[in-house]
Amino acid sequence: MHGTVELILNSALLWIFLEATWTVLVSILYSFHIPWIVWGSLIILIGLKLVRVPPPHASIVNEVLGVNPFFIGKETQTTDNQGDGERYCMCVIAHRGGGYDYPENSLSAFQNSKDKGCTAVELDLVLTKDNIPIVLHDPSIERVTGQKGFVSELTWDQLKELDITHNHPLRHKFPEGEKIPLFNDVLQMCMNNDQRVIIDIKETRLDVIQVILDAYKENPKLFKRVIVSSFNPIIVYLIRRKEPRIVSSLAWRPYYFSRESYLGLDGPGPARYVNPFKHLAACIMDNLYEWALPRFIYYIVGISAILLYKDIINLRVIEQWHNRGIRVMAWTQRKCRSTECITFDTLVFIKR
Repeated sequence: MHGTVELILNSALLWIFLEATWTVLVSILYSFHIPWIVWGSLIILIGLKLVRVPPPHASIVNEVLGVNPFFIGKETQTTDNQGDGERYCMCVIAHRGGGYDYPENSLSAFQNSKDKGCTAVELDLVLTKDNIPIVLHDPSIERVTGQKGFVSELTWDQLKELDITHNHPLRHKFPEGEKIPLFNDVLQMCMNNDQRVIIDIKETRLDVIQVILDAYKENPKLFKRVIVSSFNPIIVYLIRRKEPRIVSSLAWRPYYFSRESYLGLDGPGPARYVNPFKHLAACIMDNLYEWALPRFIYYIVGISAILLYKDIINLRVIEQWHNRGIRVMAWTQRKCRSTECITFDTLVFIKR
């Protein structure tokens, strides 16, 4: 169905393009007046300028992300150093703290990443039923705890004693188990360890916006060490609308709205919706968002980086985003044990 929807949308876009071209030619050659498409384009351009939240100054972005790998060896870009004259470059990120040696998104995992020399981590932010910000990836607790239930339906008192080593391959190493950490505790640990942090907002409720703003207000160091990211551009836009100094990114993979997963070789995973009308709407959204993200959405939100699934990244993709002033970071599927540290142009791989 997705291929059919894409063909229909592309056919419609082609028809609109041909009709607009014909109208412009007729207006200029026969009517000798400025065609409506010019005025319409100006109106849209002005609208984009009005609603846009510009990205933070390059010096702030470089403070958080370090020197752009694209400019290593060139003198056109400067950034802070590590105190020994060597410039910082974010080339390895511990995804969920590095969830193989220790349970993902646990305090021990984040500390282990620091002990092993990893200067940047990624964590997942969700809210409990009583709006307590915690660090957990899934909307359900079943995969990591073996218990039934959804985070949005459980209070912090119900969650705080659960053991998240249930499904870990090295769970025998943790006889006392491991608990779900509070968001503020993880942030404080990472700031004490002077690590850069990518906050991946998994929460869909707008209450999470104030959680982020409060965190920055309580600890201004976050402006120089943290990236706020999400698959949802509305969440990131509303955060940056209130605090434009926040460095942000958007995450994306193919078929995000219509499919549960995606693998480069295997293609899209199971459909998110059984209802055929919902699935059709999701397929349309996939195509529209994929078209709009590199043309308008990135510009309106004011992102400084884009997080892409590794199988869709190539030299052309890196070049296109680089020309927009956006750095590319790659992420891997959860089943992958690890990804070697690699830096290419503006590409950063997130290490598990």
